[in-house]
Amino acid sequence: MPFIDISHDDRLDCLSALTSMNVGEFLKLISKVYAERGGIEGQRPALRTKTAKTIRARMVEDLSKGAIIPPVVIGIHCPADGVHALKNAKSGEQLIDAIRKIDTSALSIIDGMQRTTAILEAQNADQNISQREMRVEFWISENLNSLIYRMLVLNTGQVPWEIQRQLETIYSQLLTLVKKRIGDKAELYTRDDRSRRSDAGQYQASTIVRLYLAFSSRRAEFDIKDRVAEDFARLDAIEASSQADFVDYFTRTFEVLVKLDKAFSRATAAPKPHTTRIAEGKEVFKAEPALIGFFVAVAIEVFDEPGFPTSWEEVEPKMHLIEKNMDDFIKRLNTLTPDEVSEFLELETLNERLAQRSGQVGRFERDLFVRAFRRLIEKSENLPNMEPCWLR
Repeated sequence: MPFIDISHDDRLDCLSALTSMNVGEFLKLISKVYAERGGIEGQRPALRTKTAKTIRARMVEDLSKGAIIPPVVIGIHCPADGVHALKNAKSGEQLIDAIRKIDTSALSIIDGMQRTTAILEAQNADQNISQREMRVEFWISENLNSLIYRMLVLNTGQVPWEIQRQLETIYSQLLTLVKKRIGDKAELYTRDDRSRRSDAGQYQASTIVRLYLAFSSRRAEFDIKDRVAEDFARLDAIEASSQADFVDYFTRTFEVLVKLDKAFSRATAAPKPHTTRIAEGKEVFKAEPALIGFFVAVAIEVFDEPGFPTSWEEVEPKMHLIEKNMDDFIKRLNTLTPDEVSEFLELETLNERLAQRSGQVGRFERDLFVRAFRRLIEKSENLPNMEPCWLR
């Protein structure tokens, strides 16, 4: 009979359930998650480098000889009643039966994608391996932040796997929370939809991870090849994810963004010269630099500059003030006519600033929008128009 060991993590208020199951059952349980590359759109598949293939080949050989590999870690994000049902499991069979009843979209492979690939390859080479026992650890929480924190800490110091790739493992759950917050106020489309933004309130779902990374690290970007820069971003992301309400602040920021995007979109289109990048209000948030710039601007105002400790008791009042001030600003915009909104946005000035870029275009634009939206957040009550923001 499979063993079971369930412990409560007091720091993260989540469950760790360690059990054993045969390889065939495990692969069946996570087949959909694995097929979706860990449960997310755009996540890397199993590594294909020569070193990775060599290591995995050795792992396959070891498995065929009866070797025991470290537990694969599966994250489960489910409501309180689901957590309660899993907590009360008295055996490994009861635990697995309860997990099978959970929507597979709630599961993610947060540690062990390469091991899972080796297990699958080993079974394909020898069907008898499907009956072998393996250990699996389930991290179960109704708070997505707990799984994010667990994953970031778990993978720190291991074989390089960029922080964005780590966050992508919880992509589907993060997307679900964003959709729950914004409801039908906005549309999030995937690559498979073959859709393109044609109006305000429409966003590419795959950008969610990058927006979360920017928000949690309070950085518009960092050189992923710069290990020191990535480590500092990871530390900020770990600190942020250790707070139970952090994902909620992210989704609330998304809600503010949607309102602002729609208010900007009322600006009528002017004749578009060949060199004009943004001709109408709905095009401001069409590209990723503006989206990232807004999220980073809010994060800095709420959590402080990157590298500085966050005074968490001040976070909620700061966030509430931003929401109130932005609501007032948006109401002011909505009293204007479309032509007046166009004049207020000063898109000609924005286009002139964007045309001044040289060298690293993406970095220039992200920094421009961070500064612009920080000015908007700070001075929204007194802005005569958006020109002071674009010129900051």
